Amino acid sequence: MTSMPPLDVVPNASPKDEKLPDAAGPAGLGKEKSLAKAPVRRHLIHLSILLLVSLITLAPGISLLPLTDRDEALYVQASRQMLESGNWVDIRFQDNPRYKKPVGIYWLQGLAGLASGQPHSTPLWVFRLPSLLGAVLVGLFSYAMADRMARHDAGSRHDASAGPVAGHLAGHFAGQVVGPWAGLLAGLFAVTTVELALEARIAKTDAMLCAAIMASQFALLHAYLDGARRPVFWRNALFWLSLGLAILIKGPVAPMVIGLTGLGITLTERSFSLLRALSPLAGIAAMLAVVLPWLLAIGLISGGDFFRESIGRDVLGKIATAQESHGAPPGTYLLVALATFWPLSVFASLAFSFAFRRRTEKSVRFLFFWAVPAWIVFELTATKLPNYILPMMPALAVLTGLALTQRGIVRDHWWFRLTYLGVALGGLVLGIGLNAALYRIEGEISLSGLALGIVVALTGICASWLLLSGRLMPAIAAMTASAATAYLLAFAVILPQARDLWLSDRIAEAVAGVQSCAAPTILVSGYGEPSVVFRLGTQTALVDGAAAAARFESASCAVAIVAAEDGAAFRAALARAGVNISPAATATGRNVNGLRRRVMEIYVKPQMALAFGD
Repeated sequence: MTSMPPLDVVPNASPKDEKLPDAAGPAGLGKEKSLAKAPVRRHLIHLSILLLVSLITLAPGISLLPLTDRDEALYVQASRQMLESGNWVDIRFQDNPRYKKPVGIYWLQGLAGLASGQPHSTPLWVFRLPSLLGAVLVGLFSYAMADRMARHDAGSRHDASAGPVAGHLAGHFAGQVVGPWAGLLAGLFAVTTVELALEARIAKTDAMLCAAIMASQFALLHAYLDGARRPVFWRNALFWLSLGLAILIKGPVAPMVIGLTGLGITLTERSFSLLRALSPLAGIAAMLAVVLPWLLAIGLISGGDFFRESIGRDVLGKIATAQESHGAPPGTYLLVALATFWPLSVFASLAFSFAFRRRTEKSVRFLFFWAVPAWIVFELTATKLPNYILPMMPALAVLTGLALTQRGIVRDHWWFRLTYLGVALGGLVLGIGLNAALYRIEGEISLSGLALGIVVALTGICASWLLLSGRLMPAIAAMTASAATAYLLAFAVILPQARDLWLSDRIAEAVAGVQSCAAPTILVSGYGEPSVVFRLGTQTALVDGAAAAARFESASCAVAIVAAEDGAAFRAALARAGVNISPAATATGRNVNGLRRRVMEIYVKPQMALAFGD
């Protein structure tokens, strides 16, 4: 195990800074004030760095990435309809109620649409802003929690080795020196993970849910580390109001994660002092004030269907059976997290080793009860998706930040040295693999993609080399650069250029080129992805072939988008009604779900003299 050099690993205080102030005279008081100001400056600098890195890592591509199917498309179309209709209670996708999830994310996306000044024509990227905000908050809360734990741990160790007064002061100042670096590392680890980078760019629940859970966990941590267990208003308000928001976003997930954390601590301490410190009676009342009005309203409007769908079919159904072909055996998430938590997952062995050594410390105990019980629940749940374990990722980020600042880079065992090569491996896989995927899908090479891919690979290799050399902070900088460049490559270059993946966009382009009136009846048959409704408009009808032919024949102005394999039957049905018609255009592409290549024929009425083509 290497020591931590003053500049390369963690910029520790100089010997002058480490000397405790002499509280007996004015000079000592002046030095104490100087020491108190230095950590504040470091906090401001590190928070500025973290915020800048978060935006550089998470924002690029948010306006370039096409709408993804199916979940994101369902959310944004339902949010658009909420703005169009003015109904902010009974959320719907076309005429179908959206009862699987509560209303929180729709409200946040709707508020973003209102703030944009374009409530009835809100661009896709605006609906994604709540996810970006949630992802940035995840990084900031990771910083805050790691900083709080590091200062507490440093104070505890000094209290144990020094007298009461000297130990308290030494712990205070030593903790302030170490804390900001633990916080910065934790924040950087969180915002550079693959899963959070994806969730930040798509308009779904998971990034904001994770942020709301972390807000509650941050408040819970403050209560846990407060030896006096005093009720503190701001802390308890943050805990209960964030929990209420999390429930409105995704129902029982947040109470499960946070409840298991509190339950583990309570059982370990054999005391309810933590619960009492959170002012449960007033807190539950505040939480219900957030959640209950909408729950009562939707319960009455839906006749109880919301609860039957969201709890009975969605939550309990996913626990019991694998829904939508997303089943996998227990243990799957441990393997999945190696990829979805990259590059953080590279340090998992180091973090777990540190946690075992410090298993009696309060910080490690809190992180254990945060991550492990909920992880086990998700492993035992039949339906598995990578985003389900995102709320536990920051616990690993915080643990890793603590491990690296308190223990340093471990190089005295071959296993740890081998794991550090994971940064280089991930950089090579992303840098080469993304460009290879574009060539496979489109049959072309992107020069900008190749250049960025080389940067991703080289910075990943550099990060691994620096880790093996024991130079932590330069390695973290290179790792961050590799991850940020990889996400720029993926979301701003490769995926937008992979036009064959986005069939709904190709359909919308084809329709815009051939429609012969301002407001046609739009019919889609043989293709049911919700993104096509967002691209063509709320009134788009998803129908079968017979209904498409009948409604097309009866309309004075219409556009019908029909799967090529059903085109002959569609034309035959119209011919029997005395309408002879040929496709005005075609659109080709793949379903993102399954990647099956599709050809869609576009028919227009009234017909115009148009060329047939893509």
